[in-house]
Amino acid sequence: MTPTSPARRPVRRIGRKTGPKPSFTVDDVVDAALEIGIARFTLAQVAKRIGVSTSAVYRLFDSRDDLVHACLARGAASMEWPNGNSESWQEVLREWAESSWEACERYPGLDEVLFTFPGAFRHVQGVARSLIESLRGFGFTEPQALFALDFIGDTVISTHLSISALRNQGEDGRTGFEQVVAAAREDDAFKPQESWIGRGFLDAKLDFIIAGLEERRPEV
Repeated sequence: MTPTSPARRPVRRIGRKTGPKPSFTVDDVVDAALEIGIARFTLAQVAKRIGVSTSAVYRLFDSRDDLVHACLARGAASMEWPNGNSESWQEVLREWAESSWEACERYPGLDEVLFTFPGAFRHVQGVARSLIESLRGFGFTEPQALFALDFIGDTVISTHLSISALRNQGEDGRTGFEQVVAAAREDDAFKPQESWIGRGFLDAKLDFIIAGLEERRPEV
């Protein structure tokens, strides 16, 4: 009997990304997404901005969510977060608030994404751990530190989100603040003020939270 050669198995492709190597980089795609706005970009818009087809972008990112995570990672890495060398726990919390505010100012739409995109905060886990350890050095328990950081973070982000709505232009070309001013009445309790498009009541809110934590520190 003549021996037969084993059947040759077909070569199996690994992964689903095919086609020529992209002539652009991951950084190019992230830059374009951030320029359009992290909360609003579509992969088609990103592709158009860098001059390639949408399918070409899919060779680097499997989905829009993947690109959002890449944008969040870029943003987290670009910030100067508190270094843990603060002289008081109050300073730790104020530095956390300022860094969070600056991140929202630098990346339009970040405030919305932080509240609506699952897993967004995983990109600052290292920062959070460092701040928790710093607060523990001032007598906080870890659950108390988590509560304080979360409370202040939520306050900063929600304040920035409301201010962004006043800064952004509507379909008629007016900003939200201009629309509020135009609709204001003499007997309104909340009369429009220029501070509403700056930091709003943020600093007063932070003072209130920190004063409260001096008396009582809830745990989560």
